[in-house]
Amino acid sequence: MSEAGLEARGASGTDAAVLELRGLRKAFGEHEVLRGIDLTVHRHQVICVIGASGSGKSTLLKTVNLLEGIDDGEILLQGTDIADPRVAVDAVRARIGVVFQQFNLFPHMSVLDNVTLASRQVHGIGRAQAEDTARRLLDRIGLASFADAYPDCPAGSSSASPSSGRSRRTRNSCCSTRSRVPSTRSSSARCSTWSPS
Repeated sequence: MSEAGLEARGASGTDAAVLELRGLRKAFGEHEVLRGIDLTVHRHQVICVIGASGSGKSTLLKTVNLLEGIDDGEILLQGTDIADPRVAVDAVRARIGVVFQQFNLFPHMSVLDNVTLASRQVHGIGRAQAEDTARRLLDRIGLASFADAYPDCPAGSSSASPSSGRSRRTRNSCCSTRSRVPSTRSSSARCSTWSPS
């Protein structure tokens, strides 16, 4: 993946960048997957990364969440270089929500419990407040009727959306998703900022 495919358009220019990648490089052996990626994401901006299988989309998202190390470059989250090896990885991950292709919802927990888990466990938000916010988010994405369903039940089988709600609920600086576009065979990845109401 080269920097040419990652132009961020539509930013107001007045907001400080929430996420900034500068000269990002990552190779697996001789195969350079990320070649000098530069990207700036502003508050409320949505960026789509589209490419062929194996082009580096997932690797890019994994580097932003520090699940994959980089060979060179900077990853700035609200101005802080999170690629610095001295960074507190857990603290960074508490500020970035990620939804993977395998959504990994806990089957023994309701959709509501899955959505509120991170806000309660990582951010220490009380159950009542977490559930109130989660119910509003589920309503906003059309899943309010599934709040008490379980992921393995037919009513709760659309696990991608609860996972998205979970990542948005945690007051993250950045939310990254990696998913298939239903109407095409291509893959799409998004990174957007989220401000809970």
